[in-house]
Amino acid sequence: MCASGLEKSNEKVVNTKVLEKQLQKLLAGSSHLQVHAQASLKLLMRKKLRSKIGSRFEAKLDKFDGKLEEKLENKENELESKLDYEDELENKLDVKATPASQWMRQISAPAAVQQMQEVKEVQPEEERPVMRREAKSALLHHSSTCPGYGRPTPGFWPSFVVELFQNVRREKPVEAASESGFRLMCGSFQMPHPQKASTGGEDSLFVCPNGSAAGVADGVGEWQWRFGLDPRAFADELMFGVKTAGEHTRSQAGLLAEARARLMLSEGYQATSSFGSATALVAALDPNGEGKLGVANLGDSGLRVLRWSESFVETPNAVHIAFRTLEQQHAFNCPFQLARLPEPKDYEALREKGMASLVRAVERSGRTSQDLPSHADAYTFEVQEGDVVVLGTDGFFDNLHDSEVCQLAQVAMEATFRNKEKSAAAQIDPTRLAQAYAEAARVRSEDTAARTPFGDLARQAGLQHMGGKMDDISVVVAVVVK
Repeated sequence: MCASGLEKSNEKVVNTKVLEKQLQKLLAGSSHLQVHAQASLKLLMRKKLRSKIGSRFEAKLDKFDGKLEEKLENKENELESKLDYEDELENKLDVKATPASQWMRQISAPAAVQQMQEVKEVQPEEERPVMRREAKSALLHHSSTCPGYGRPTPGFWPSFVVELFQNVRREKPVEAASESGFRLMCGSFQMPHPQKASTGGEDSLFVCPNGSAAGVADGVGEWQWRFGLDPRAFADELMFGVKTAGEHTRSQAGLLAEARARLMLSEGYQATSSFGSATALVAALDPNGEGKLGVANLGDSGLRVLRWSESFVETPNAVHIAFRTLEQQHAFNCPFQLARLPEPKDYEALREKGMASLVRAVERSGRTSQDLPSHADAYTFEVQEGDVVVLGTDGFFDNLHDSEVCQLAQVAMEATFRNKEKSAAAQIDPTRLAQAYAEAARVRSEDTAARTPFGDLARQAGLQHMGGKMDDISVVVAVVVK
């Protein structure tokens, strides 16, 4: 410190001492300034104490900063070496990653299908993106990122979830079918949101007893908290109507699988009468006995066709996704949905029941943006004996990535299919497998640190969401048998 600086510092110390003595005199006297003197003296004492503490720890802080910088530098070098090793390992494996645009849910599924078609037309056969799966492991682990979203985050499933997938075999052999051709052995399981357990949730589903069709629907909860209506009523009516149409069309000659699924969805919608809205997905086998599965999907429910392949190039003796549907979204978390809205002839009766708010909402919204069964995406999938078809509402697919769906199915299907004929698929109990999948989705929905498909889509939309998404969970598992 220079001489002038030292002099100023000394003067400051002297002035502080003088001020302290003067304040003590005022405090000892009987002046009306005693209160002000007491407050000023306290402020001065605090200032002196802070000055002492600062000078005492300044040297220690400098030493600590130096050690911290050294540790951070060592950690950075260690991390760089790990990343270099992982990059080198990936280059050796030479795995082609699927672009994120091929996997993330789309704002509009028809646009996504068109985009995928353009990719097929532009790219040569050998350069087309291929599905990426996890290598087989003795331990059941999950990857908390979907292919195309970056490096996987390792983790482990609870033991009770693993046990559920290890015990999906039937206790009794299934009876042989009286009809020839393909059919679906179906089982289902529903798990409502904890806050909706008393009402059973807002999801609905159906399974045709003859094994020719199945479907799921997700009722919109806004009808309950905004208008006091049961949101599940419309979804139940929709699924009942679809099931009835499925039974009528199961032997209709000349009707293709895709057309049958569309027809079932349309007739199911026409059979509804309750006010409400819901997403819907319908899967129906070809009525002519061929191995074709028609699907009509409107909204953000999903379907995956899982296949065990002993000769698959990337991962032999493993489960992979042979086919899947795409979600339809107007915007993030705003899926396409069928709706039954009040007609003008219903307005007076609704007002008398105290539901004038519903009438006002319908009058303001109009009908220009209403989604219809004709807006559903339609698919035709070539299924094989032994395929496992998984249908689920958004509460299921928002919490489990496709890679996790495959890994969990691997445990259930490995003992069934290894070195056996495809007919061994009949040994799987689809209800048990549906329950196992529902439990896995529930576990993930309650994990506040997990990386989920819903969280990835939220970040793409500019929102912050970490962990699972609590929701109603409905799963239908259909095993393709012949």
